[in-house]
Amino acid sequence: MADKLNRLLEDESIAKEILKINQSTYRDITAHIKSIRSETSERDRSLASEISLAERKILVDIARRLIELRISKFSKNPDGDTTNLTLEERFIVEPLLQSRKRSERVGLAILNGQLAEIEHMGEAVKQKYVVTRFLQPYAAISGSDLATYGPFEPEDVAILPIENAKNLAKIGIISDKWIESES
Repeated sequence: MADKLNRLLEDESIAKEILKINQSTYRDITAHIKSIRSETSERDRSLASEISLAERKILVDIARRLIELRISKFSKNPDGDTTNLTLEERFIVEPLLQSRKRSERVGLAILNGQLAEIEHMGEAVKQKYVVTRFLQPYAAISGSDLATYGPFEPEDVAILPIENAKNLAKIGIISDKWIESES
């Protein structure tokens, strides 16, 4: 698998445009790593374990480099076609496209003196909600939207205002893995 992935990275490096690759590329890599992960242990120092660990590190490194290269190509021409990007890569570039559109929208609102539009944008950010997962028990809280949430037990999943979620993530009460500043 590493040889195939390395060839893919080399081909992508040479090409000026984003190449069409198999849509399951990153899922295949992940599935392969999952299959060899059971053979790998940080504590086990057997030859098989060392080889599996090295293979995992190589695959992750090549996959990251491939993603970075393809996203870099996209960033140079964000108006270009995204059909050759995998779904995972589209997940990465979607916020970039959204950010660009929002920047243009703010600029036009300022240019046209649309105060109500500017205020609406600010309110939209304040009222954003995210899915969260609690790591620790926590008492009921009053959200920034003045609604009551909780109480919570570890592994509870809740939809909270983003401002509350960010604060809880900072103190380690909820997982910060899925909290994004923009969604």
